[in-house]
Amino acid sequence: MQRNFIEEREILAFLNGESVTGEKKKYHRGITYDDCMPFCTTCGKEAAPGKKFCEYCGTPLEQPLVAPAAPTPPPPVVPAAPFSPSPAPIPSSGGSGKTMVIAGIVVVLVIIAGVYFIGLPIIRGSSGTRSTLQQATTLPTGALTPFPTSPSTKISDTSGTATNPTPSQTYEEKYTETYNLVYSVNHAFNGGQKEIFTQDLITPPLYIKFNITPKMFYGERTVDIGLSSEHVVNLSYISPDAWFKVQVYDADNGMLKDEQGFNKGYSIMTIQEFMVRAPGNYRVEMTGNDVTAEVRILTGNS
Repeated sequence: MQRNFIEEREILAFLNGESVTGEKKKYHRGITYDDCMPFCTTCGKEAAPGKKFCEYCGTPLEQPLVAPAAPTPPPPVVPAAPFSPSPAPIPSSGGSGKTMVIAGIVVVLVIIAGVYFIGLPIIRGSSGTRSTLQQATTLPTGALTPFPTSPSTKISDTSGTATNPTPSQTYEEKYTETYNLVYSVNHAFNGGQKEIFTQDLITPPLYIKFNITPKMFYGERTVDIGLSSEHVVNLSYISPDAWFKVQVYDADNGMLKDEQGFNKGYSIMTIQEFMVRAPGNYRVEMTGNDVTAEVRILTGNS
């Protein structure tokens, strides 16, 4: 390796931190000059690298100055801003005040309108009625003035006979106007006795009404036997064997179309009615026991 020889003054200048100009390299304080060999400052002899004393005169050798690496400054720590909850918005008092004023004005206007459109007509009507009543009560109590009859309301009888109003129609009369009676029966039914009626219904409906009077049993029974309140009571009850039914069949195919009855699985109502509304050829069978039945069968008027 080729060594570079530097004059003593340059070495001294380098050690003192001074700069050397010219073709030589510049040395500054804090800059390492790796290519130079250490020289003794007393005798000027070249010293081997790593030696602390000069081999010729024993003078301590100063080591080349090496600038320590500048420490990297730590990044600045920015303190976190303390958390502070945002204050709740304070409602403006001005808006609510205006709202209350407007609401008050609206209420007053509504009250005024109600008094004007509702109260005044009522007051006027009551005052008018009161004045009319007062006028009616101030009539003299002497001879009464005959009430004048208006010519337009005068009733004249040109026929010479008085006209009487037509009395209201009864329930049965209305039925006779709407329906035709085609069958009726009223007798006792005992032991499952049967009555049959056929009707070729052209003008519906086939309207069937019946009224049942069941057989009654009467008797006596003594109650409170052996007591001071012992007495006899009269008893009456319907025969447990009383029943009646009306069945309507299609006379062509024998299919049951409708039925109603009393007791034995039917209603306990003694007065019943029902209708068959479709036209057709029907057979009506009436059967019963321990009853007296009044049956009426009607059809629609043509």
